[in-house]
Amino acid sequence: MDRVGPTIVGRRSTPGADAARDLLIRNEVPHRWVDLDRDPLVPLLETESLSAGRLPLVLFPDGTQLEGPEDYTELVSGRTERVPRERYLASAHWRAELAARAGLPTAPRLELYDVVIVGAGPAGLTAAVYAASEGLRTLVCERHAPGGQAGTSSRIENYPGFPDGIGGAELAAGAYRQARRLGAEFLIGVEIESAHPESDQIIGITLTSGSQLRGRSGVIATGVAYRQLNAPGVERFVGRGVHYGSATDAAPTYAGGHVSVVGGVNSAGQAALHLATHAKHVSMLVRAESLARAMSRYLVDRIEAHERITVRTRTHVSRAEGGDWLERVVVAGPDGEESIDANGMFVLIGGEPLTAGVEDWLRCDAGGYLMTGSALYAEADRSWWPLAREPLFLESSQPGLFVAGDVRHGSIKRVASAVGEGATSIALVHSYLATLDQDR
Repeated sequence: MDRVGPTIVGRRSTPGADAARDLLIRNEVPHRWVDLDRDPLVPLLETESLSAGRLPLVLFPDGTQLEGPEDYTELVSGRTERVPRERYLASAHWRAELAARAGLPTAPRLELYDVVIVGAGPAGLTAAVYAASEGLRTLVCERHAPGGQAGTSSRIENYPGFPDGIGGAELAAGAYRQARRLGAEFLIGVEIESAHPESDQIIGITLTSGSQLRGRSGVIATGVAYRQLNAPGVERFVGRGVHYGSATDAAPTYAGGHVSVVGGVNSAGQAALHLATHAKHVSMLVRAESLARAMSRYLVDRIEAHERITVRTRTHVSRAEGGDWLERVVVAGPDGEESIDANGMFVLIGGEPLTAGVEDWLRCDAGGYLMTGSALYAEADRSWWPLAREPLFLESSQPGLFVAGDVRHGSIKRVASAVGEGATSIALVHSYLATLDQDR
């Protein structure tokens, strides 16, 4: 790939611009970003011709271009029920094409795999390490970048074996290199468009890159997406000061500014501490009566001792205000409404399961999380389970398809537990494949 890499032309407010940049940044693809509103070189460019196409416009070193999708739709809520499936798939196809033309792997090398792992967060990466090390033909499909949400965490301090803590990106990068060294194959920027069991108990899969493949078994480890904040003005400023997730790469852009962090879970605490190393002041907006309700004690202590962080409990966002960029957040608390300065707002208010493409196929609970094992078989309606035997632990309503990590019903939302489930899922894959081979 050319060392110069692609050039992305757009505006911070252009739908899809942040997603395109983040895809390239997190996968270490060299590129340039030209902001039509802020870049000092813009007056020297033919901006009229650049703006004529749909933004973001991606220019490649070979002279080709990729216009932005007609209506970029990110699956922030995790499930396609919130947006028309056709709109989301059009954006997913565009993201896969961007990844392919930027030099990322998007097409599988084989037609049949022993195990197909969907998602490369802690659970998926661990599953890949164990599957590949034990000789299984292993394929991992990741829609964004290896590491998942954990990969964006500035510091994980309660992961066993790292007494001084470890950055999420560093932890993910190590597992990614390890899985590849052991023989796992990765596809980046692609996801499952459709999947269905075939007559020979093999799962047929179509990817958003257009490729088709088959898997003898599978592991779904897609994790969760941050829940959307429903308050007037918030949606308008997404990409213009409002971020979902910690967005560690965005923190330096708020140097000397005022930012707000919405949420009271561990990821929100880690984001606040990271932002406080750059911003002049950080306001944490928490609905609960205290941080201790959902946050680890070590984070609570550090936040309460930090001179640039203010915690506002029993507080929620009423609306977001500003011009072309976020300027203020109006909050409602015990003393009524108040307007606080905020150049940026980072929303981390819990998650919704990323089950796009399988929520109508696999059994989910009321919250959309995938049901597995005894929880699946304990239901009065057992029509979802087609076999005489009971489902294995972590096995979904589709025999041979296992679920690991945060997307699973009843999971513990911690990195270490996701790693444990990822390893366990491959032990169960071996058991399933052994039974499958005996029956033939």
